[in-house]
Amino acid sequence: MTDWGVTQFGFRRKTYADIIAEMESKAKNLLGVNIDLSSASPLALFLRVVAFGLSLLWAVAEKVYCSGFVDLAVGQSLDYAVKYAGISRRAATAARRMVRFTGDPGVVIPAGFLIGTNDLSIRFSTVQEVAIAESGQVEVMAYAVEAGAKSNVSTGQLNRVINPIAGIDAVTNIDHERNVDGVNRETDRELRDRYYQSLSAGGASTIDSIRASVLNVPGVRAAQVFHNPTMETDTEERPPKSVEVIVLGGADEDVATAIHRTIAAGIQPYGSVEVTVKDAGGQDQLIRFSRAEAVPVYVSVQVTANATYPVDGDIQVVDAIIKYIGGIDTQGIVHSGLELGKDVIWTALIAAAQGVQGVEDVAVTVGLDPDPSGMANVAIGDRQVAQASPETVVVTHV
Repeated sequence: MTDWGVTQFGFRRKTYADIIAEMESKAKNLLGVNIDLSSASPLALFLRVVAFGLSLLWAVAEKVYCSGFVDLAVGQSLDYAVKYAGISRRAATAARRMVRFTGDPGVVIPAGFLIGTNDLSIRFSTVQEVAIAESGQVEVMAYAVEAGAKSNVSTGQLNRVINPIAGIDAVTNIDHERNVDGVNRETDRELRDRYYQSLSAGGASTIDSIRASVLNVPGVRAAQVFHNPTMETDTEERPPKSVEVIVLGGADEDVATAIHRTIAAGIQPYGSVEVTVKDAGGQDQLIRFSRAEAVPVYVSVQVTANATYPVDGDIQVVDAIIKYIGGIDTQGIVHSGLELGKDVIWTALIAAAQGVQGVEDVAVTVGLDPDPSGMANVAIGDRQVAQASPETVVVTHV
């Protein structure tokens, strides 16, 4: 007799067809082999109604079984499965932009003052009260009213005052080191990837635990940790007994706090970015780290497709390339992609494009210039991370 349910091979679910076959066999045993079980017979119709309900119960039982495993759980069940490793799903975060007001000196701009784009589709709110200086300008940080990648704006796009105050002439968002892009709520796939990257988060004072802690920071896409355990300055100018964390994404204050939580006492944090954080005793601690250089990778894909190629096939190819390299795809989903210092493999780009339904053949060129012509791997430095976007991936058809 076939085992169903939880077996030594995992969960085996009875399908609708399995249930029908089993019920028809039982009916023949009880009522005789000559009973009418044709599809239009009353008994056959009755069995099929019952079998359909039972198949739904088996589907629910399978979902309950799968909900306990990170690889199989989805949605809220996945949130419960990863929490035992100290991991939680990242919520959508609001974009931050430094904005500059121009107007009459002394005019007070209250906290919560609203500005937006020309069409008012994106709005930002200032986080503190400021007064316009004698120079006629003042800068203040503003947060997006709606969290997520949809509120990420380029320099100069926030140029409309929503609730005017006399004495304010103009406003615009400026390029600033404290600007941080908003990200969408973490998807199941992204949460699983970060779970496996962060399995060392429960430890402390190790390279893996520092990296895991930094990867948990909202907005961080990639992180790498280097250390100098010797008593001499190394070839990268890292001082003796020091740790250098190289990070892509995330706010400076959040990254520094994550490093401070896990770095060992007596070990010097090294890097070009300096942030002061307070320890549990209220003392100031200077934390240093470095920013990774995001390297835009340009990819040209010539697709030969058949009739099964979907209507949005070009978009799927673009997103598949971005998922492999890393970056924000056409849906606003952030993909970690390649780690710091990892080269872009030409054949992997071909494989990513061919994974889309209906693609029969592809010709891929890749490079660091907007008109790529290379058909080889793209080298990425130790302090760099490859990034792609819908603007750097172009799909054409043969």
